[in-house]
Amino acid sequence: MNMSWKSLSWSAAALLLLLTVATPLNFITTFLIMTPFVVLYTLLKPKVFILHLLPIGVLAYFLSGGMGPVVMIIGFFFLVPSVAMGHLYKRGSTAKLAIIVGFVVVLAQLLLELVLFSAMFDINLKAELTSMLTDSLKQLETSNLFESGWAAETASAFSEEVMKMLPMLLLVSAFFFTIVTHWLSRMSLRTVGIQAPALPQAKTWRVQRSLVLYYLIAMVASLIISNEDNGYWSIVISNLVPILRFVFTVQAIGFFFYLADAKKWPRVVPLLLCIPLMLFPPAYIIGLIDAAFPLRKYFVK
Repeated sequence: MNMSWKSLSWSAAALLLLLTVATPLNFITTFLIMTPFVVLYTLLKPKVFILHLLPIGVLAYFLSGGMGPVVMIIGFFFLVPSVAMGHLYKRGSTAKLAIIVGFVVVLAQLLLELVLFSAMFDINLKAELTSMLTDSLKQLETSNLFESGWAAETASAFSEEVMKMLPMLLLVSAFFFTIVTHWLSRMSLRTVGIQAPALPQAKTWRVQRSLVLYYLIAMVASLIISNEDNGYWSIVISNLVPILRFVFTVQAIGFFFYLADAKKWPRVVPLLLCIPLMLFPPAYIIGLIDAAFPLRKYFVK
């Protein structure tokens, strides 16, 4: 397969993924959309890349029917961080830099779209979410399973919590979009003869010990601040605690890979150990202890 066929193949992949935006598969395929664009930008010169984009955009718009404008907006949303990451891969930058830049671009776009969407259409996200949930929960209320007024109260309380946790949700979404794209792009670029930089080995993953202190401060603050408080610091603490727990979960993953390497375990063992780490949230404590104390030294003679 020569270079032109490779680029055409990835262009076709980008088109197919864009078309899935208008289907129920979009929940899965949105995490894949950036990869073809990253590969194309890394593979091609900028002018040639644009020539590939034009037919992709035109076909995606017309083949999506009434969803054409939505598909184009989503496509442009993912195109910007794809170009940023592809440019860094082309320059030979580190994986860490590519991921950080991709993460910042995705997060900035999420925030910008949130602001523009609310301002242009004069939409109160909390009110809209409450209304949608109330309509859904009223079915349970009308079936006499719950007392009158339960649906509105529950919907309002849930919407309040969602809005309070919105910063964390945006951060986690941007992180996963970027990590998945880097992993898939690196494997995909190998197929076209390009070596993209890899992340440091999992066994070397360590976080700053100061994060333990920040976590303890956040936990104490969460006990002091009332649950009914909707002020700035309440929102900060509500998001900081789960974010730090996620960071310590990543530290725990690094610990198990380090342990597997030190004990010469099969490579599949740390991967299997990561499953309960992700499914059992309190397991972050392993990473917290590993960050606070020289836990790894106790397992190496």
